[in-house]
Amino acid sequence: MSDKPLVWIIDDDDISKYVMKRNLKQLSVTNVIGFPDSVQPLKILTDNFDATDELPDIILLDLNMPILNGFQFMEEFKVANKNIKKDIQIYMLTSSLSSDDIDRSKLFPEISEYIIKPIQLRKLSRIVDRVLQD
Repeated sequence: MSDKPLVWIIDDDDISKYVMKRNLKQLSVTNVIGFPDSVQPLKILTDNFDATDELPDIILLDLNMPILNGFQFMEEFKVANKNIKKDIQIYMLTSSLSSDDIDRSKLFPEISEYIIKPIQLRKLSRIVDRVLQD
């Protein structure tokens, strides 16, 4: 992994994406790609599973989205991840305090953490530091 992690923000809320990008920029993380839903990122993952430079180090995944929600993305990711040649850390972001959602997220070992929005700068810093140390 390089010292410039690639971060994907998968979120249909433009304001959330803007704030996360701004906060990441404060952490000197500028290699950030935003997606309005999870369809295109899944296609990129499945089509480029062995192209590790094109795949993200971190995915910040919104739970509530159109087309495929965060859990549906994770179901598809589990299948694709069998072929992916890179360790990708996924953080599920949501405004949901539902214990059902929290419990369901724990069924996916691929999810590094369930985070309540808005994500704080220090939490983003911890996530980036964790990836840089690997």
